[in-house]
Amino acid sequence: MPKTLNIAVIGAGTMAQAVHLPVLRRRWDRFTIAALVDHSPRRRRESSEVWGIEEDKRYESVADLIAAVRAKTLSLDAALLSTDGLHVEDLLALMRRGIPVLVEPPIGYSGEEVAKVADFERMTGRRLLMMAYPQQYDDSVTRMAEQIATKDLRMVDHEVLMPASQPLFGAAHVTTSSYDLPTEVRSQRRKALQAAVEAGAGGGATQRDRDLYVKGLLTGVAHQLAVLEASYGPLTQLTAVRHWPKGVIPGSLELMGELAGGARVRLVWHYLPFAPEYSETVQILSARRKMRVELPAPSHGDSRSTVALREKKSGVVQETATTAPKGAAELMWEAFHAFVEKGKEPVSGAAEARDQVILLREVLSSIVEADGRSLDAEDDAEDDAGESESAEAAAVTEATEAAESTGAAESAESSESAADAEDIESAAGPAAIESTESTADTAASADDTAPTTDPAPATDAAENAESEPPAEPAAEPAGPAEPAPAGTAGEEPVDAWSTGAAQDPAEDPTRP
Repeated sequence: MPKTLNIAVIGAGTMAQAVHLPVLRRRWDRFTIAALVDHSPRRRRESSEVWGIEEDKRYESVADLIAAVRAKTLSLDAALLSTDGLHVEDLLALMRRGIPVLVEPPIGYSGEEVAKVADFERMTGRRLLMMAYPQQYDDSVTRMAEQIATKDLRMVDHEVLMPASQPLFGAAHVTTSSYDLPTEVRSQRRKALQAAVEAGAGGGATQRDRDLYVKGLLTGVAHQLAVLEASYGPLTQLTAVRHWPKGVIPGSLELMGELAGGARVRLVWHYLPFAPEYSETVQILSARRKMRVELPAPSHGDSRSTVALREKKSGVVQETATTAPKGAAELMWEAFHAFVEKGKEPVSGAAEARDQVILLREVLSSIVEADGRSLDAEDDAEDDAGESESAEAAAVTEATEAAESTGAAESAESSESAADAEDIESAAGPAAIESTESTADTAASADDTAPTTDPAPATDAAENAESEPPAEPAAEPAGPAEPAPAGTAGEEPVDAWSTGAAQDPAEDPTRP
């Protein structure tokens, strides 16, 4: 009989409450929730009460958790790390104790940051990390390559329509983000996260570039790349990149590339904050067959993916349809059980996460170069821009904290527009939505024509590091941007369109 694993849930954010904790509770035959870790006293208490976690099994930090393991007052087999994007130090602390970890993406914001984890695994000779991309383990995704083999593949077309939080998490009754951390702690976490994002995006990146990198690429397109990798392997060549509408963050993103066998891939991700529902469709073509896969959001645990296959046999078009027997999140946790107990290799681990971050940084570079700019820092001009950006960020931070102290944060959180603007946690599949730190720009650009910004998703980084009350969402400008000169990526030219001038950076919505 399979062993029942003692799991520590680290980070009680939206993905933990809406996706992971329900599966752990339902699969009591395989898992026991042995501990819960969250830096917010309020959310730690409320989440523990909902999920029945005793007071002596609640911890403020990973350091406290590991201290309990060392003292043998807590027995752990594995952990779920579902906090913000600053995963690396906590990850290494757990891995040094030999604790396998299921990690909500992204691990980090640069290839160098994620490489620390991959290098540690390589030195120890043991894989201890599995990425939490549920749809990599969805039955329909695993069947894709069985129905249309890689050698017969002609084209993969993968499109995601991402709404704001209500359609995704409205039925989950998630404990809201807390504002009970001391100001100095919030400030420290904000600075650390901002530094990590800046290092990942590059010294020449504007605030809008960083927003696009985190909210569009690392929490949106990253999921699509993970699904592709699970079925047909990673992209081997990036051939075209497009972002539109001009100046809207994260807006819509399109990537085109090739697989190892020469098959073409098109990935499209749209953030549509007022869309009524989440939609994800993968279409696969071969010379003889056409396959359509519909993938529900992992937060919709009772929904199942479907596969429809059409082909011509003996002159007659035949169609077969199948439905997955279980939800993607439950299948992922079954795979994690096999990873911990039997050492079965995960679809994505630290090495794959590092390669993915490097590719997405290349995508961001292509978009920025199409605007005639660079992600590399430029001495004097960069210094001036950095000073201006820091001053604006400081002004926004000061105004936001003042609003919190007078109770404005709580009233903003309860408004209907705030609910629609809640941010996206990086999730397996769709990024999960929590609360947004998105605020209006504090200064206009030189020509006073600042582009608008979607009430865009951020990662769990914003939510767990410290969520700020969302602002009223701005309207999207109509129509895509005009084509700009192509940038380059790798050895082949990359066609890209303008991402819009970002002369007046907004406050970073990924800040804690």
